[in-house]
Amino acid sequence: MLDKTLPYVGVLMTKSDTHKYPQCNLPEGYTFSTYQPGYEKDWGKIHYQLGQTKTVSEAVKIFENEFLIDFDTATKQCFFVLDSQSKVVATASLWYGDTFGKTNHRIHWVAVHPDHHGKGLAKALLTKIMTLHNQLGHKGILYLVTQTWSYKAINLYGKFGFIPFKGMKPVNWHYDDYETKNDAAWDVILQKISEYKSETV
Repeated sequence: MLDKTLPYVGVLMTKSDTHKYPQCNLPEGYTFSTYQPGYEKDWGKIHYQLGQTKTVSEAVKIFENEFLIDFDTATKQCFFVLDSQSKVVATASLWYGDTFGKTNHRIHWVAVHPDHHGKGLAKALLTKIMTLHNQLGHKGILYLVTQTWSYKAINLYGKFGFIPFKGMKPVNWHYDDYETKNDAAWDVILQKISEYKSETV
C-alpha cells in the first residue's frame, strides 16, 4: 500500500543491463493474460483500491488515455494476473515514454490487489515484462516512474536491478528545483526502506 504520511515526490529508476533479473513464476492458481476488452475496469478498481486515484472512473480514464490510444500494443504488452476464478488481481505493462528526450521503454503502472499482496505476483509480473523486453530486442535503458509513497515497491525494483536516477534533470521531467527535491526524496526513500527491512527481518 502507499504510505501517504510521506511528502509526495515523483522519482525515476533506471536499469541498463536488462538481461540480468530474477526468474520468478506465478504461484499455483494464478495465470497471466494480456489485455482483453473490459479489463480496463478491473485495472481501475485495483488502482483505486490502492489509493492511486480518487474514483474508479478516474483510474479507468487513465488506462484509456495511456494504453488504449495504442490498442494493438496494449493487447501484447499490458499484462494481467488472474486468480483461480479468472478475476483480475494484478497488473503491469511494458510501455514506452520520452522522459529522457527520446523513446525508451518503461515498466508502467505496477499494481497488485490488496487481498493478494505477499504472494509474489509483482515479482512474476516484473520477470514477465523483463523477458518480453528482451524478446522484442529493445535497446537502451529500461526505466520506471514511481514516488516516495511507494518505497516498498522501490525496494522490490531494486532487487530487479533498478537503481535510483540521480543524474541531470531529464528533458521531459517537469519538476521545479529538481536537484534539491530529487536528492531529498531519495534520502527519505532509502531511510524508509532501511526501516522496512529491519521490521521484516
